[in-house]
Amino acid sequence: MEFTLWAYQVTPGFDDVLYFAEHEADCRRAALEQRAELEEGDPDNDEELGAMALYVFVFRSMTAGELVAVLNGDTSLIEACAVDRKLIGLIAD
Repeated sequence: MEFTLWAYQVTPGFDDVLYFAEHEADCRRAALEQRAELEEGDPDNDEELGAMALYVFVFRSMTAGELVAVLNGDTSLIEACAVDRKLIGLIAD
């Protein structure tokens, strides 16, 4: 079984932490809310916040062995189950 999820970069320019959602609109909304919070949290910062990458992922179900590897920290869920990842856009102000 395969399913599609949407994700954006929590830190602009870095894929080490992604936020996932079931629907593209929910993912975009969460990214825009996070951007607003970051900008409100530091009003004196004149540096422009970089764009956040927006991805669509296709995941497949895990085997028991893959689940064990993820739970034990030997691999990530993305490494174990993502069969496709495409950059579909950038979220910016």
